Amino acid sequence: MHSRSTIQPFGFERVFFHPTEAPVSSPAADEDKQPEATAEELREQVEDLEARIARMQTDHFAEIARVRAEGFEAGLTQARSERGEALLAATDALHAALDAIGEHFDAVARTMVSEAGAVALQAAEMLAGHAIDMAPARAIDEALDRVLEQVARGTPLVVRAHPDMHNDLAALIEAHEAKAGRPLAISVIEDPTVPIADARIEWYAGGLNVDAQARRTAVMTELAGVLGRAGG
Repeated sequence: MHSRSTIQPFGFERVFFHPTEAPVSSPAADEDKQPEATAEELREQVEDLEARIARMQTDHFAEIARVRAEGFEAGLTQARSERGEALLAATDALHAALDAIGEHFDAVARTMVSEAGAVALQAAEMLAGHAIDMAPARAIDEALDRVLEQVARGTPLVVRAHPDMHNDLAALIEAHEAKAGRPLAISVIEDPTVPIADARIEWYAGGLNVDAQARRTAVMTELAGVLGRAGG
């Protein structure tokens, strides 16, 4: 008897592959594969990349320009600051120079005023000496004019003067009487202690000194005050 065996049905739809042949892809595998890009799509991608590169270059140039502008502004600010400091230093130096010039000018002016005062004093002394030589009784004459204007009419006056002034005083009194049109009560007392060209005019209510030295002292005091204020 033959041995019992099982017969299996043969699948006609099964596909066998030859070891040297590549397998044929199935429709499901074809659906998973990405379609290849077309030339138009590739051109668009290239254009997009070029546009991005152009934007990056523009941004890069803009950043460089911004940095340059900031650097220029910083340099300009520094230059302005240094210029202001330089102007301030120059102004201080100018003020110092002006102060020095002013001090020098003041010193020169004080020297000139002092020298001018000395010259004026010497000139005054020379003129006074010349005036005394030419008209020794002039100061007494002027003093009598002031006294006669102040005292009451007819008031007796006493004039004390150096004996050498006798003739000058006589002529002086005669001139005053001629001017007044009447005799004046003026008496002359010779006093050797009174310097020539000086006199003491006295009356019962007061008196007046004609003192050349006192006048000179007054002039010196006034000049000293003026020169002192000019020198300060």
